Amino acid sequence: MLDPRMYLSAVGGLAFTGGVLERLLEVAIGVSSVVIAILWIPVALGGFFSVDENRRYESHLRLRNAIIGTVIYALAVSGSIYGIFKFIAFGT
Repeated sequence: MLDPRMYLSAVGGLAFTGGVLERLLEVAIGVSSVVIAILWIPVALGGFFSVDENRRYESHLRLRNAIIGTVIYALAVSGSIYGIFKFIAFGT
């Protein structure tokens, strides 16, 4: 027979784990938004709409690099969060 105290302990542990994961997700989103903003600042401040053809070309290159960097960063963060969740939830 299942002891009610063990059940309540397990429920409390799950609630604590859920709270930790929720907080971890909030921190990851906050850090990610700052990193992505820093990544996109040169694109926004560049001469994207400039009349000078060289500045526009450089801005397009920065835009491409920022898009690639954003995708790589998003994949890295989501993979890290998945790995941490898997470790906490399943212990592997």
